[in-house]
Amino acid sequence: MIPLVVRPARQADELVQLLRRHGHSPLYCPLLETRPGDELSRLPALLPTADIIIAVSAHAIHFAHHFLLQTGLTWPHIEYFAVGQASADAFAEVGVKAQSPQDPRSEGLLLLPALQAMTGKRVLILRGNGGRDLIARELASRGALVHYCATYERHYPELDGNELTRHWQTAGLDSLLITSGELLQRLLELVPSQQQPWLHDRLLVVPSPRVAEQAEAAGFTRIVIAQGASNQALTAALELRKME
Repeated sequence: MIPLVVRPARQADELVQLLRRHGHSPLYCPLLETRPGDELSRLPALLPTADIIIAVSAHAIHFAHHFLLQTGLTWPHIEYFAVGQASADAFAEVGVKAQSPQDPRSEGLLLLPALQAMTGKRVLILRGNGGRDLIARELASRGALVHYCATYERHYPELDGNELTRHWQTAGLDSLLITSGELLQRLLELVPSQQQPWLHDRLLVVPSPRVAEQAEAAGFTRIVIAQGASNQALTAALELRKME
């Protein structure tokens, strides 16, 4: 198959190599770039006071860990949680064992038994700038004291949607690997309106029911929900569809 990979460079490189090993011919076009967040300097003060650390994305972990290496700090010996397998894998890469739900969404995380009795617990959420606040609101309602740290920032590069769409069509693009609702929205904004029917007819692989619902509302008709946003989960979902 000829899937489109839109992840930022670090994860995209790994995904492209994995897809090629499975016989696919991926096209790479990063729709999102990530940069160090302006709240990283708060980590030395926030980490020692936390009882629980939650990461909502692998990017949040990568930028936090790089900052810790630069400053000579280490991850404290406390409880760690990740929204999905990709984030749990990112924690594992830096030597941290994190719990993650089978349902790779904020809603799934909030069902974990260890996050039910939260009275007096101090929670630090690592994330990018902006994003959903469901986890913080719900944990606060359970009695937790919650702090955010934006360890990275999202940046959308300027791209020519007309030129990109023509290139994808000429190359025979037949599938899309989209790992978040914001990446899906960015793709929809880039592709010209007259080419939207073509886009909607591509096989779309997404990491969760929430993104699938967003895609269906936008007009996509061939949607596959992977077991999370990890590169392995995305490739496995594409492999299953290829064999059908």
